[in-house]
Amino acid sequence: MSLSVESDGISEEGWLSAPVPGTVHQALLDAGRIPDPFQGTLENDIQWIGERDWLYRCSFTLTDDIQAAEHIELHFEGLDTYATVWLNGAEIARNTNMFVPLHVEVTNLLRPGQNELLINFESALRLGQALEAQHGKHTSWNGDSSRLYVRKAQYHYGWDWGPILLTAGPWRAISLLAYKSRIVDVLSQTEVSPDLENALLSVTTDIELGGTDPANVSCSVSVYDSQNTLVGEQELPGTALELLPDHGQYRLQARLQLVQPQLWWPRGYGAQPLYRLVVTLHDEQGSTLDQREIRTGLRRLELSQHPFSDQPGNSFYFTINNTPIFCGGANWIPADSLTPRISPERYRAWVQLATDANMAMLRVWGGGIYEEDVFYDACDELGILVWQDFMFACGMYPALDWFQASVKEEAEAAVRRLHHHPSIALWCGNNEDYMVASSTGHYDATFEGDFTTIQFSARELYERVLPEVCARLDPSRPYWRGSPYGGTNGNNPEVGDQHVWDVWHGFMRKYQDYSSLGGRFISEFGMQATPVRSTIEAFTSAEERYPLSRTLEHHNKASDGSRRLAVYLSDTMRNPADLDSYIYATQLVQSEALCSGIRGWRRQWQGPGKEYIGGALVWQINDCWPVTSWAMVDYYLRPKPAYYSVRRELAPIVVGLATQDKQHAAVWAVNATQQPLDVHLALQWWTLEGELVDEQQRAYTLEPNQATELQTAPIATATGHVLGARLLQGDQVLARATLWPEPFKYLTLSEPDIRVERLGPDTLSLQTQRPAKGVWLTAEDGVKWSDNMLDLLPGERYIIKAEGLKHDSVIHIDWLRA
Repeated sequence: MSLSVESDGISEEGWLSAPVPGTVHQALLDAGRIPDPFQGTLENDIQWIGERDWLYRCSFTLTDDIQAAEHIELHFEGLDTYATVWLNGAEIARNTNMFVPLHVEVTNLLRPGQNELLINFESALRLGQALEAQHGKHTSWNGDSSRLYVRKAQYHYGWDWGPILLTAGPWRAISLLAYKSRIVDVLSQTEVSPDLENALLSVTTDIELGGTDPANVSCSVSVYDSQNTLVGEQELPGTALELLPDHGQYRLQARLQLVQPQLWWPRGYGAQPLYRLVVTLHDEQGSTLDQREIRTGLRRLELSQHPFSDQPGNSFYFTINNTPIFCGGANWIPADSLTPRISPERYRAWVQLATDANMAMLRVWGGGIYEEDVFYDACDELGILVWQDFMFACGMYPALDWFQASVKEEAEAAVRRLHHHPSIALWCGNNEDYMVASSTGHYDATFEGDFTTIQFSARELYERVLPEVCARLDPSRPYWRGSPYGGTNGNNPEVGDQHVWDVWHGFMRKYQDYSSLGGRFISEFGMQATPVRSTIEAFTSAEERYPLSRTLEHHNKASDGSRRLAVYLSDTMRNPADLDSYIYATQLVQSEALCSGIRGWRRQWQGPGKEYIGGALVWQINDCWPVTSWAMVDYYLRPKPAYYSVRRELAPIVVGLATQDKQHAAVWAVNATQQPLDVHLALQWWTLEGELVDEQQRAYTLEPNQATELQTAPIATATGHVLGARLLQGDQVLARATLWPEPFKYLTLSEPDIRVERLGPDTLSLQTQRPAKGVWLTAEDGVKWSDNMLDLLPGERYIIKAEGLKHDSVIHIDWLRA
């Protein structure tokens, strides 16, 4: 549909109410004009939305105080994506980048009474395809390849876990700002001394004075600690202002020294105190002209890359406050295909799920968005480190002059907005673009000339434009060229970070092979599973609720997802016959696969000089719609079984078991605390019928912040024994693990006779007569389980908290059956 702004803008026909922030899709849904694209296969029926242009209209009346201001600006925090803006019939701005805010001076265009704002959003698909036709088609994975020319959230074009919903609209807030003099921006940098005893807070403030004489203003910089106590202050006269060339603005520098700083730590290593930085601009009478306040945290951050003495390559791990951190965690994608409808409460619930799962890091993936402030605020408060990608994913992006300029502006906006968050540990150039270039033979690490002349021209972005922005605006935080990136290799197992996709993608290696596939930092790996049944029921009709139905396959966006999932099911399980069995089977395989990876890689965190693997991030924690995917928690925040299994593997104290050969198992433990730990290791061997064959116990000391190899233990795979391990301090069980004969499909399993006893309103006791694999408890929605997806052995009582369980709740139990 083509729009005539002159006629359509004044017409009273065809208008719909629209939320701001919001998208066209949300307005059409609210008006009942389109079906819910998350239902069935209805996504296919609304693709026309992304092919059309859309006009937004708003009327507003100025208040007296705004109308009297010397300067008035219209602020558009995010327009998605190609937009032309008119105010009272005059064109005031054109937007070409979803991630760049627009601030437009409109003082002389506003009028008393009613004012009219029009925004025309042109089809990003159409304009992107026109750019591609003009400049050439580039290689991409996922989505229409024209996306590479468009600075829009790339997942809107469809991904192998998400639908094609090409949104348009004012996706972030629109506001009016009236002022005489104002604080334009505040950049804060913290430097904690090597002994952690002092911190230097450097504050750069940009100020716009209009016609005010700098001599008639002053500025104060105040710092308050987490108890709101003033711990640092500096008063600066207007004579300290430095005029910036070509900006008409002034700059002020302040440096505050803090003694005995309250240090910010990742969760599990210490507290998360946050400081409040307040910058206030005063006039000559001392009245406040403007004020800017930000929260920040003080921590010493390093990306440690040192050569090993006994293995090839270099380490890759994060050190916070002189303490090496194993970063177990997950990748984060946008939590909705229509991003403006993610509420602050929903953001916080997602980050809380990561915290509750013992995660230390979330990676904000490069095909989504620079997330909302509330996401980073929650990570700051809860101690979750953030690996922050710039928004490039799976493609050979152009480096044309206008594209570079847009990217530079985008990066500056992102770094200026987010740099003060202590949770952000790394800026990263892209997702998998070096892999794409390597796969097509276009990555030559030795070439250092004019990148714009080669096929992989985006190296100009990742190796020059983005690092320059980060070095200038945020020099204390490391920058990394891509994920993965390994110098001479786009996915190097010996240097940098690695995406381990030989399991699932590639050669479809068995998930038991994970420990032999690891690199120095595993920033992606994963296994698919269906969501829970209640989620499937939310998007299917009754007749489509069977394995591999049309709707279920539509809600698996991996092009060969069902086929690959079938391979891992057939390798592991007996064929599931109905939907419930299929759900459980996929979820058990996902649980086993993810734990196999984390367990083996965390074992290789072996102490100073032997940090062979510095982290493992599951692909992925969340979904943008209800779907079969690699997520551990589905769109409705319902955890899959793997969530609980991963939580156990990332606990501070873990015991590990793995087959070493046909007769022996390796036994090790991880102590992520900062103190040595004296424990007893108890081993038991059980038959599948519940007979105790043997048991033994030994004492060990676990060194702090590392894995400790304990012993080997005999196993008898031919006779089908289950090996159980417990770490104990007195009678307290610190950690458990089991090692079962595999593959599970060959096992003959009797009814385990699991008994569930309610010890209180939300406390359950579980016991079993025979070994039970993958015991999965469910009740009504909203129950928060302290543990789940358990391996039960006879002779033990397992205590589970079930917060929100009702007194009359029916508890359903499932497990691996013969």
